[in-house]
Amino acid sequence: MIKMEKKESERPVVKNDSVAPTMAKTEQTIDKSRRVCTLSHAMIEMLVKQLGAELSNHNLYRTFANYFSCQGLPKLEEYFILRADEEDNHHNWILWYLNYNDAEFQYPRIEAINVDIPNRAYPFEATVDREIETTESINKIVKQAIQEGDWATEAWLKGNDDEHGKLVLEQIEEESISRTIAEMANEDTDWQTKQDTILSFYLDYPGRNPNDD
Repeated sequence: MIKMEKKESERPVVKNDSVAPTMAKTEQTIDKSRRVCTLSHAMIEMLVKQLGAELSNHNLYRTFANYFSCQGLPKLEEYFILRADEEDNHHNWILWYLNYNDAEFQYPRIEAINVDIPNRAYPFEATVDREIETTESINKIVKQAIQEGDWATEAWLKGNDDEHGKLVLEQIEEESISRTIAEMANEDTDWQTKQDTILSFYLDYPGRNPNDD
């Protein structure tokens, strides 16, 4: 508590009764695990799991790209290659954050893609479901960060940095694009027209073209 004392013909004297922290007090109060890594064990586990999920997404979309290559629809092959590249970028964001916080970990096992593709519309419908699952998983990480009072991780998850991460904001876009393109894939028109429309929509989506203002 700061006390103000005023004597005659003198300026007010400021007295501070608080005591500056000593190293002994510091060592008693800090979370000593942060000397090694900023993140909790639970947070590292969740981020590593999500890192693996992004790689699984990448492999799924590459599988769909291969399917459309064999179907003779190269623009849909290109579309899914680009979607796979996005998932690899999301993986890189998480990897950067783990490394930046000195989190030592081992890569999780990535299950083989084992999916039957009954028709050409299925990959687009499956993409919607996979992106919903991804959003829900990232939201759980946000909730964990809030519960822990890990405001730095919460800020990073909700950030808007193309280089280091914007996972929450990215999922808004991922779900929106996926829903719209799934609707396009189910339109009553030929697949040559559909592939032109889908790839054009994806490439022209606001903010995706690097030449956009």
